[in-house]
Amino acid sequence: MSNEIEIKLMVQPYDGTAGGSVDGACFIHGMDGVLASLNASVIRTAELELENSYYDTPDLALYRAGIALRVRKTGSETEGTIKTRRMSSGGIHVHPEYNVPLSEKPDVPDLRMFPEHIFAEIDVDAVQKELYENMAQNCRRHIWLVSFMDAEIELSFDRVAYRTSDGGTVAGTELELELKKGGVTALQKFAGELTDAVYAGRIARFRPESLSKMHRAAIYAGISELKLPSEDEISWKVTENGVCGAEKGLADLMSTAGRLASIIYLGSEGRNEETAHKALDMMWRCFRALAAMQVPADSDIFGQYAELRDILRKRISGLSEEGTSDVMHFHNLADEMAALDGILTDRDFIRVILEINFAGLRGEKA
Repeated sequence: MSNEIEIKLMVQPYDGTAGGSVDGACFIHGMDGVLASLNASVIRTAELELENSYYDTPDLALYRAGIALRVRKTGSETEGTIKTRRMSSGGIHVHPEYNVPLSEKPDVPDLRMFPEHIFAEIDVDAVQKELYENMAQNCRRHIWLVSFMDAEIELSFDRVAYRTSDGGTVAGTELELELKKGGVTALQKFAGELTDAVYAGRIARFRPESLSKMHRAAIYAGISELKLPSEDEISWKVTENGVCGAEKGLADLMSTAGRLASIIYLGSEGRNEETAHKALDMMWRCFRALAAMQVPADSDIFGQYAELRDILRKRISGLSEEGTSDVMHFHNLADEMAALDGILTDRDFIRVILEINFAGLRGEKA
């Protein structure tokens, strides 16, 4: 078992539509140049074709217990993996991960090859009998393993084809930065320098993503959904005068905003237009609440939060109808998504979000 600590960033064209996919070859070429310009050494590169199969019961017993079960075939190698929940916020993912090499791809994996304590909340025998391959996705992955400061970091650029319930596919492009060796301080610094260089070279735009590939695959396959937050999930965090006063409130509100963003960016294959409009309305309310919050001055993240608040106040003010801070004015859904995209892919916004989330991981190592 190891803790997987990674940053997940969706990759979009620098001057493209919200959520659009980049040209893979151009992005890889641009990244080669960026990495050569940084104070980092590329240890190796690789191009892989990944076949990912996911397993659960018809009533999603593993998913409900916070367990993701995958078998991955890469060339001649096959590996069974279980990931469990720990943290997923603002693009930073931390999952306890258990890997077992396999001689071949099984019809269904044997749960007993993993440590017993993982399944404390479920009836292993009952689940084993009902396991089936409920979804799959193929992924073309380009890897750079780099040495930076005292750490080794693996960058994985994934071009993913998700299968939909009607037999089609949905494409996605994302970059994962996984800490392989060393401390999270090196990962944070490397992510900042890399993002600065990618934006300066107009190679792509990034967007932090809290949704895993497995959950996205389940949504597109029609066996799961990402539900809208309840009104209470937003309103309870905000007092009557619109001010929320603690770091936990900030973290919860940011988590809710991340969930809403994931819903919006699923596209028409993963949610309908009515849901998109509701999610966008909730997102603006989250942003207004974040812009009104007061974090204690002695907090470790006070400076970062003050910067986030200023970014959101400026952006929301520019988008609101004249004379009001509560009514956003857009001609259509595409315009509204473009406005949101302008915030979520803003370089300063990404930097501050990562800094706030990394504050809770100080001292962590791979």
